[in-house]
Amino acid sequence: MSSMRQLGRLLIYLRAHAIHFLVGLLIVVLMAYTSGIIPILIKNAIDEGISTGNYNAAIYYALLILLVGVLNGIFSFSGRYLLIKSAQYAVYHLRMDTFRAIQRQGMDFFDKTFSGQLISRITNDTERITRFLSFRVRMFIYSIFLIGISLYYMIGMSIILTAVAFATIAIVVALNTTYAMKVRPIYDKVRHQTGTIASIATQSIAGVKTIKSLSIEENIKDKFSKENNALYSLNVDATKITALYGNAPFLVLGVAMSIMFYYGSMAIIGNTLTVGELVAFLTYMLTMMWPLRALGFTIGDIQRSLAAASRLFEVIDSAPENVDAPDAVDITNPKGKIEFKDVWVRYHTGKIALRGLSFKINPEERVLITGPPGSGKSTILKLIARFYKPERGKVSIDDVDVRKIKDKSLRKIVAYVSQEPFIFNRSIRENIALANPDASMEDIIKAAKTAKIHEFISSLPQGYETIVGEKGVTLSGGERQRIGLARALLSNPKIILLDDPVSNLDARTESILVEDLKDILNGKTAVIVSQRPSLAKLVNRVIGIEDGKIIKDEKTEGLEGGKNEK
Repeated sequence: MSSMRQLGRLLIYLRAHAIHFLVGLLIVVLMAYTSGIIPILIKNAIDEGISTGNYNAAIYYALLILLVGVLNGIFSFSGRYLLIKSAQYAVYHLRMDTFRAIQRQGMDFFDKTFSGQLISRITNDTERITRFLSFRVRMFIYSIFLIGISLYYMIGMSIILTAVAFATIAIVVALNTTYAMKVRPIYDKVRHQTGTIASIATQSIAGVKTIKSLSIEENIKDKFSKENNALYSLNVDATKITALYGNAPFLVLGVAMSIMFYYGSMAIIGNTLTVGELVAFLTYMLTMMWPLRALGFTIGDIQRSLAAASRLFEVIDSAPENVDAPDAVDITNPKGKIEFKDVWVRYHTGKIALRGLSFKINPEERVLITGPPGSGKSTILKLIARFYKPERGKVSIDDVDVRKIKDKSLRKIVAYVSQEPFIFNRSIRENIALANPDASMEDIIKAAKTAKIHEFISSLPQGYETIVGEKGVTLSGGERQRIGLARALLSNPKIILLDDPVSNLDARTESILVEDLKDILNGKTAVIVSQRPSLAKLVNRVIGIEDGKIIKDEKTEGLEGGKNEK
């Protein structure tokens, strides 16, 4: 995407506040004008008042300078307010679009994208764009007009001094632009490295129990230290460039003002220049110094800001606009039949997960899928839940391709419970009603009773309003599993997918949950992935998977279930 197209697309987000933005820019022009005429007023005060002893003229220009200064302050406040308000509005919607796009992404997107990088985009990149629209644009307009107004008045006073000023401006702009071009790639690397560190920190905090249980704190610390050192080195490199180029403009300005002062003094002695004009020239040079530096920074920051916008648009554009296919349908009376026909799946790494899988699961049948790690067991569940899509073949529910079932309909039919359900730092009630915030308390309690967790919740001092902490740290593995089941059961799904539901439970809790699952799964089609023999009691069929292929498909002596078809 070209820079101009990125800029145009970014400005579209300002359309609702376009008037505020344009008025803000106009006020910035007025601020530049009031700043630009102050040296001329100082010149007049000196030449017409101080030098001639005209007390009234001195008072007049003093009051005029005060008035212009007040107006400049008003313009500065109002222009800044309007531009910041417009920028915040635009970035609010850009951030929301990015977040919604992340929510629409398929599971394969998250498999190959670091969460820290996404967090960096939705925070750091949007903050950079906010600064660009509210500050950099303002400083760019202000600098251009102030420099233009200053040069206009300077030319009227002395061509030679203006030539010195113009040469100074050209050198300072060149130095600042060079600085921006040299430091920009380093800051881009800094932003990427910051995202890498954020990913490590996020994963380390989320997986702290695993880290401590394996005693790998030192390994994690070393990894973090390595990336942190890389970030340190990048920042040091940026500091070196800043130290080299940062003070160079002041050196150039000092030399230029010395030349101006010498020439101006000679011109005053020769009566070709007034004291007021020399003071005005020197004031203009000091006045323009900050805009000149800001102009160089702004030129460099434009590309960085557009690069940040490009990263956000990349996320937005990569997400499907609609989750549902154009010909998607609702299933209003689900029976719970599942069928795989010659299903092939390849991970983003290139590894083949499933190789031509074909099988049927009848309504209300309970199937246990077993196999060694990496054999493709969990992938089967994720295909049924449409977290992934097959490379070839078809997965269907009630003879309808899952890709052609409306998302809301599919989520009502199918409930997926991972091996460790994610518990949010909210109340138990909110966690159960996560997918249906408007669910009645009666329905929430019913789901909790079915999941055999109601009595435990009722025993808590605050009951269903108990806050369980981030990731449910105050709950045991069995309690988290049952809350996850209650969450899934709230919508009364016809198909329940359990991904290793007892893997993190002790033997006693596992035994209790397995017994309770007999009632919980009553009347539903259940597909369970696990290696635990205890779960065989729940099912009437076992499918063995190895290297993405079925190596076993047989009935068990457990429950009576639907007729097996292959």
